[in-house]
Amino acid sequence: MNIDHPEVQMFFRQAMVARISTVSCSGRPSITPLYFNYVNGKIWLGTSTWTLAAREVSNDSRVCILLQYEKQKSDHRILRIMGTATIRTDDAALRLRDRKMALKYVLSPGGLLNHALHLHLFTLVRKYRAQSDEKGPGCVIEVTPQHIEFI
Repeated sequence: MNIDHPEVQMFFRQAMVARISTVSCSGRPSITPLYFNYVNGKIWLGTSTWTLAAREVSNDSRVCILLQYEKQKSDHRILRIMGTATIRTDDAALRLRDRKMALKYVLSPGGLLNHALHLHLFTLVRKYRAQSDEKGPGCVIEVTPQHIEFI
């Protein structure tokens, strides 16, 4: 299946969480849920350099991403994307990641409602982000798709 296929593009727009499977040094798989965006033919996942997903991608670029449309209960399909990943820490990538993530997860109708309903957690979220920043800088896991299929 092609990345430009309309159903694939619909999944990129409507799925909210990507599950990325990475491979440890000993060959064991790890699965991490992350926010994501589709950017110029690649899948960008936002995280930090200290996370397990970023560390494992640095050691082995083979990844698998699973997307599921959570809001449509009758659609049981899962989009599986096999590819190779790189870690990006350049300022241009981080700025674009922040803009894309804000548009998808904050400045959308559902995002605004979610933030309004969880305003009481704002201080806690700021503390969490500050702790994360102390451990290491943010990064983008950039995945180049090689094989795409619905399962």
